[in-house]
Amino acid sequence: MSPSASKREPIDTAGGDLRREDIEAVFREFLGRAVAPGEVAQLMRGGSLRAFLDGVLASEEYAERMTSRKMSEQARAGRPFLNCWIEGWESFARPPGDVSPDGVVIVGESGHLFIHGGANANLAMYRGEVEMAADWLDEWQTLMTKRLDHAQRAGCRLANLVVPEKLAAYADYYPHDLTACGPRPVLRLLEEGSLPLIYPIEALRDARNGGSTYLRTDSHLTPRGNLILAEATVKELGVSPAFLPEVDDTAAPHLGAGDLGLHFDPPLLEVLRPMAGASRATVVSDNRAEVASVGGHIGSMRVFRREDAPDERTVVVFGDSYGFGDSAYQGLSWWLAQIFREVHFVWVPFGWDPEYLDSVNAELVVCQTAERFMARVPRLKVNVRSLARETIARHRAVSEERIFGDRSIRARARDVLGGWRH
Repeated sequence: MSPSASKREPIDTAGGDLRREDIEAVFREFLGRAVAPGEVAQLMRGGSLRAFLDGVLASEEYAERMTSRKMSEQARAGRPFLNCWIEGWESFARPPGDVSPDGVVIVGESGHLFIHGGANANLAMYRGEVEMAADWLDEWQTLMTKRLDHAQRAGCRLANLVVPEKLAAYADYYPHDLTACGPRPVLRLLEEGSLPLIYPIEALRDARNGGSTYLRTDSHLTPRGNLILAEATVKELGVSPAFLPEVDDTAAPHLGAGDLGLHFDPPLLEVLRPMAGASRATVVSDNRAEVASVGGHIGSMRVFRREDAPDERTVVVFGDSYGFGDSAYQGLSWWLAQIFREVHFVWVPFGWDPEYLDSVNAELVVCQTAERFMARVPRLKVNVRSLARETIARHRAVSEERIFGDRSIRARARDVLGGWRH
């Protein structure tokens, strides 16, 4: 524990009564987030439950959470407010810095919401405070080399897309200091590892001059933002972005809450403007409802087909919620389905399944992930069909550990007890 984190007297840590379930419970109750596997291993070395509790209560993370909660409670109790940000009515909205009751979301400027808490240490990664294992970069390079080799042997073209965090594209809207003490993981992979990653952060920032690229109450992108992701991806696949449809803002707007706005009570809303154009592709296979019925995501598979597609090839997208596409949210696979004859979306963040690729005769492959997952090295390959079968048969969601694995989860914040930050 960092000396600056606490003024309490040192406590003997030789008690040996600390259990994993104690750590998990304390993190949930006092820090409002799940504990990362790397943190468990480090904290268990102390052995003493009393020392652990004392460290949590004296930690910077706990102090920040309590301060944010107090400010939020004062703001809620002090006056009524609008739960939808409206230009010119800013003084009636939740103030920047206000935090959701569960500590997960923070309010930024102009009503933009950002991830504040959670097991992925989103803010710590952005500031460069997350320290990787010594072989982290080597593991990523090995992973990428093996995938590229397989793609080349199979005659496939491969694109690797990292979706920038909203925090990276809208850093100027974040309510607190974001001074970095080091490069964030994706920048290390691009600069030190020279890995062939698509990371269109500049395009998403520049496009803000013509309209929002990320939703106000959500961690996901607007149709304009998703079009930018699609343009960067198809260019990497050697296809002209001119085949992509244009964004049409003439659709009737509606009021709704994004995935971040739902963390408040009442939910924070925004005026949503969906894309007007209908999909030209048809969903011909889909297990999403079955996987979602047990609270799962991983293992979801959706297949789009467009018989009159300008490009007759088959694409497989191994991705997450940013790659998923439907009529409500036009993610990456939705856009690709407007160009290619067949698009398979498999919900496995930056996953890889050679057998699946071969079985569907994939000619193009996209590995996609959110930036916040880049501190964790994915497994070399997974069997996506078995994940889906297991989820549905056991009526229980498959965890992300099946995709990344304990051995790969080596990222940790410096000074775990003294320097926890979200």
